[in-house]
Amino acid sequence: MSAPAPPSKSKRRGREEQDDDHSSDSSNNDGLTESLSAAANNEASVDDHAVDDTDLPDDVVLEAKTINDERRWRYSHQMNGIRALLPFHFSPLIRPLTISDLESCVTLENAAFADPAHRCSRDKFLYRLTQCPELCIGVYCTVVPSHSGDWEIETLRTAYPVETGRNPEAVSVLLAHIVATRSLAKVVTDDAMDYPRDYKTAQHSSDNNESNEPRVGHQESGRTICIHSLAVHPKLQGLGLGKLIMKAYMQQAKNSKLADRLALICQEYLVNYYKRFGYSHAGPSQATFSGGGWHDMVFDLGGTIPRVDPAKEDI
Repeated sequence: MSAPAPPSKSKRRGREEQDDDHSSDSSNNDGLTESLSAAANNEASVDDHAVDDTDLPDDVVLEAKTINDERRWRYSHQMNGIRALLPFHFSPLIRPLTISDLESCVTLENAAFADPAHRCSRDKFLYRLTQCPELCIGVYCTVVPSHSGDWEIETLRTAYPVETGRNPEAVSVLLAHIVATRSLAKVVTDDAMDYPRDYKTAQHSSDNNESNEPRVGHQESGRTICIHSLAVHPKLQGLGLGKLIMKAYMQQAKNSKLADRLALICQEYLVNYYKRFGYSHAGPSQATFSGGGWHDMVFDLGGTIPRVDPAKEDI
């Protein structure tokens, strides 16, 4: 979810620890995250001037080009807004989350959600980042602390060094994340949001079928990706990072063919926000997380991902 913005089960609600088990199966990582950065970087250019104006009336051509110019201006304005807040070059990188990102995820979640009841717990982060990291992504920015002046963000303290030939002080700072699991249900349920307390020691069959799936938590054979947390740091909310990570996530989930649908729960005032991404409102949710009152939102991965107007409110 996004903080001072709306609390959504995908953003604010259920934000659902560090373990020596760094064994994440990266075999599926490429499927969901291979082109995340490309998808994000292409956000401003898709459809720009994608009109054969050879036989169109001048007024129609002018209107189409005006709309595209406005889109580019809005996107540029958005990026300038982010850069105006940061005392260093902003070049976002979207990549899969791993167990090494645990502390940054917990820190970001706590900063993004003012209501503790809407946060994903550390235990759930630990479970999800060890059991299905291929379904979790983050937006990062490289920062050199000594060059950042007075700029401060909680996740800067949990960032770790960038493994490149850059400035040795450079660290990778988490700005936004999406954390999810797979489920056999078609909407987000209380069982999907939970996790098996014995997952570290339980022996599960390697057969990928429904009868061997745990009752709660991540179900590997499930065809629904349940988004449990969409968080954007409060200092960067309203600047397009929520759209950036959601659109990239949706596109790669669609391309990966790992699931048939995306599902999340949100509060009523966020229903129209998610509709702009193509989610359908499936009515009041049966989930009782944090007192209930949620609404089910579902996106059919067989459908088309709509273009989201950068000028509209973002979280």
